[in-house]
This record gives sequence, structure tokens and C-alpha cells, in this order.
Amino acid sequence: MEIEESRATGWVAWVLFGGILLVLLGAIHLTVGLVTLLRPEFIAGDRADLLLPVSLTALAWMHLALGVLALVTGAGLIRGLTWARVVAIQLAVLAALVNFTFIAVFPVWSIIAVVLATLIAWAAAMHGDEVADAIAPPTPAAFGS
Repeated sequence: MEIEESRATGWVAWVLFGGILLVLLGAIHLTVGLVTLLRPEFIAGDRADLLLPVSLTALAWMHLALGVLALVTGAGLIRGLTWARVVAIQLAVLAALVNFTFIAVFPVWSIIAVVLATLIAWAAAMHGDEVADAIAPPTPAAFGS
């Protein structure tokens, strides 16, 4: 019986952490989008409708679209798919830029979010290919067949 050594490093954990965060972020965006579509009075009059000059319905659909994209990308990143790495890096860079613009309003949270987004983007870019190797099922040859 031959056992192969994995070439995965500890950075795989950061890539998986990013995938889990994307799934959670997608669920939150889907929830906000659905609540805004079904019960717009929950968000009307809040600072959210003053941030962008768009209607609440348009804001709800943007949340729904971003939620679906984040959910699918997070699941793909956890599975080690290449396209998910590319999209996750783009979403992380976008998140870092958006949170950077809010440093004056939410300094501590914005700095934490920028650092996390940067770490996840770097881990996905540099070590994302290790995820597929780390979670790949063993081949029949590994069992001496």
C-alpha cells in the first residue's frame, strides 16, 4: 500500500475559510434581497437607501444577484474549481475596495474586512490549486490495486 504525500500547505485553510465566508455572505445577501423585495418597509428610511441613488427594488435585485454569485463561487472555491478562484479573487478585491471607502465610518470593521479580503485573495491566487489536491479522493492505485 503506497501513501501519497499531499503538497497542500496550511494556506489551504485560508482558501477554505474564504469559501465558507463567501457562502455565508451569499446567504446574507439573499436574505436581505428577499426581505427588501417582500417587505420593503424594513429597509426603507434606513441609511442603505441613501447610499446609492437607486430604488429599493433595484437594490433588492442587486443583493439577490450578488448573493447567488457569492453562494455559487463559495461552493466552487471549497471544491477547488479554477473558475471559482478567479471569481473569488475578484469578489475579495471588490470587498476590500468597498470596505476601504467606509474606513471613516466604520474604522475597525473596515480595516479587519480589508485585511481578511486581502489574505483570502492572496491565498486563493497563490494556493488555490492546492485545495483540489487536498480534497481529492484517493485513486485506486493508492490502495495497491
